[in-house]
Amino acid sequence: MARSTGDALGRPTDVELTGRILDATIELLAEHGYPSLRIEHVAKLAGCGKNAVYRRFADKAELAAEALRSHGELGEMPDHGNVADDLLEHVLQNQANQVRAASGETPVGNNGWRVAFEPEVFPIIWERFFSHRRDQGIELILRGAARGELPADVDADLILDTLAGLTLFRQSIKGVSITPEQYRAMIAAVLASPPRGGDST
Repeated sequence: MARSTGDALGRPTDVELTGRILDATIELLAEHGYPSLRIEHVAKLAGCGKNAVYRRFADKAELAAEALRSHGELGEMPDHGNVADDLLEHVLQNQANQVRAASGETPVGNNGWRVAFEPEVFPIIWERFFSHRRDQGIELILRGAARGELPADVDADLILDTLAGLTLFRQSIKGVSITPEQYRAMIAAVLASPPRGGDST
């Protein structure tokens, strides 16, 4: 059972040590990237043994995924009463996560969320983070359909992919910032003629 405070000898709590391990992982990912990440280097930087890392994370893919997840914000489920404003808040949260990762606001550095797309890492961080963001987006679009703002067979998945792709390409690849006004214009265009054929069940 994890302790909530250090013991009398001053040893770190489980939570504190886990935090040090995740911070060390982020630092090493920022400096060297995922291919060069080694558990022994993480342990040395965190000031613990390799076994302490392996007790928490099965391998370096799980470690990297959890380190990235710890620097992302899931965000609140928006509910402005209309799908356009809800989508805007949703995409701005996606943008904020990418900007923090790439700009140094978090220690992830220029590698940012690129590590998330490593073949070993992606399935883990998809299950623990990205899928929850996607579920929020699907829910707010289907909520808009239930209010009559969108057709019942709207392809919510395609709308989310379109907006997420815009953020990923322009922010992470081209390095071009997207303003809220530009997002709002894109959302208005998509909602004016929404893709159909989705499964609303």
